[in-house]
Amino acid sequence: MSDQQSNAVQTKPVSWETLKREIIEAAPSLGIDDIGFASADPFLSLRVRLEQHRAKGFESGFEEPDLDKRTYPALSHEDPQSLIAIAVAYPSKLENAPKSEPGKTRGMMARSAWGRDYHVVLREAMERLVEFIKEKVPWASVVNMVDTGVLSDRAVAHRAGIGFQGKNCMIISPKYGSWIYLGELITNIPFSADEEVQDDCGECTRCIDACPTGALVGPGELNAQRCVSFLTQTKGLLSEEFMMKIGNRLYGCDTCQIVCPKNKGKHWQHHAQLQPDPEKAKPLLLPLLDLSNRQFKEQFGDTAAAWRGRGPIQRNAVIALGNFKDEAAMPKLAEVLTGDPRPIMRGTAAWSIGRIGGAAAEEALLAAKPLEQDAEVLERIGLALSEAREGRKPRPAKGDPSRRAQGTEPDARLGSAEVKGDKPADIQPASPEPQTPKVAGDSGASANSVKPSAAKASTLFYDEMQSSIGPLVLTASDNGLCRIDFGHFEAVEDKIKVWGKRWFGAAEFIRQPEELKPYKKQLFEYLKGKRETFDMKLDLQGTPFQIEVWRALAQIGYGETVSYKWIAEAVGKPKAVRAVGGANNRNPLPLVFPCHRVVGSSGKLVGYAGGLDIKEKLLQIERNRRLDR
Repeated sequence: MSDQQSNAVQTKPVSWETLKREIIEAAPSLGIDDIGFASADPFLSLRVRLEQHRAKGFESGFEEPDLDKRTYPALSHEDPQSLIAIAVAYPSKLENAPKSEPGKTRGMMARSAWGRDYHVVLREAMERLVEFIKEKVPWASVVNMVDTGVLSDRAVAHRAGIGFQGKNCMIISPKYGSWIYLGELITNIPFSADEEVQDDCGECTRCIDACPTGALVGPGELNAQRCVSFLTQTKGLLSEEFMMKIGNRLYGCDTCQIVCPKNKGKHWQHHAQLQPDPEKAKPLLLPLLDLSNRQFKEQFGDTAAAWRGRGPIQRNAVIALGNFKDEAAMPKLAEVLTGDPRPIMRGTAAWSIGRIGGAAAEEALLAAKPLEQDAEVLERIGLALSEAREGRKPRPAKGDPSRRAQGTEPDARLGSAEVKGDKPADIQPASPEPQTPKVAGDSGASANSVKPSAAKASTLFYDEMQSSIGPLVLTASDNGLCRIDFGHFEAVEDKIKVWGKRWFGAAEFIRQPEELKPYKKQLFEYLKGKRETFDMKLDLQGTPFQIEVWRALAQIGYGETVSYKWIAEAVGKPKAVRAVGGANNRNPLPLVFPCHRVVGSSGKLVGYAGGLDIKEKLLQIERNRRLDR
């Protein structure tokens, strides 16, 4: 800043407040819904969180890799005196949404890809703001950023008072909810800072509970590698687990925002260029597969979904066709399997054909197998053949032991409402009605021990246990064992305390080895292959539906394996496979309630809290003991 500029700052400090008021008043005419001002100090606490995030492997890879640039505004502006954050509200409802029909199924774009590309909309709004500022202060220096800029949009918006960061990691505005696009400017004008909005999520964890893949690992902590929004934008082959959970999403995921109470009733229609074209927001799936690069750009090039090209969108369309299980898609999928030059598309088509199943699927897979030269695609074809053939077998009656060996993977539905045609995959997770838990089997646990505590404990006891599968943390109340966590206490402490606050209130955690000794003994015996069932007091905390699912896990025989579908039928909700999967993922007492016995339909291992290597070890322990009987 020159001496003349510096003197202006010193002699006319009130002028900056006047300019600030003028900017706020002009914001709506510039296409800006909310605006806030903040200091340009380094984001030191953010830097610590980013380092921890990276150390855990939670980054997506799309972020700016230089953590200094993400946290020090001075690296992006020679004289940063203040930051300006802007917010532009966007629609949350698709009016007159077209419906899926057999042979005309549709995918779903996230709301961030509705209307004109928000990067362009925000840049234009900020350019108008910069022009406004420079008309008042010609020597002003302003750098603007949108999404792909190096600073954290959310950190700047939070500091500038746009909103608070919710447990779903989104900035939640008191007025607009989280349906807002964010941008920021760095300037050499020393505007006064606005007050931050205080956290207002309270005890609510709906976003965490509803996350399709468990990517929200804790309040305000996202494992981007598991986030459906990130997965839909990747370019490689996806695992079966993730393909199942993508449903019919083509780009992005809005689940954590849809379930947020702060967004209830919030729908913004005042920006014409952000309003969706229903045929682009919820396009037919089959025509997507015929689009050339040029045609894709013509149809979607003006939306935010186009930045990764047609490849991910077409792959996701193939996944959606498999999740719909619409036999009318078989000819096109067979064509992709044998004729598409991209191995990713062929491998994904094999999976979808296997999902549809039946004689036509088996025929298509057998025809493609001798033509395929890619090893990974051949593996997918082999797995799909098993799936397709399994789909042709007569379904065993409920309760038939052969169901356990057969099993099927959960389909891409949230409860029973998913790919029916009138609700896209990311509209509303279905919540099963709570039921009074019934004892489905005890694995040695008493019937009374698996009811939620009537009185909350003031003290919870914990201790670590070294075992053949690594360290375990055991937590118990006066009423019985509550939790088993994989890892050292320091690594899981935050997660346990969040859980404790939810179910026990202001409980005190005390390390007390003697209280946990009886439980350790039985777990040690099980891990040594000397025990098949448990006989211990349990204090099981969860919703009635979750508890019913966990009890169903106790029905799985020692050394046997079943699918999520089997569990859903065991609790009398055969269509709630997705909800059953969510409850299974939140099992607080692995080993006691043996969720490691849930595998894929082909026998392939699927996700496990302790990791697939530990899951394999547990199953091997049980196989070995059965052989020794």
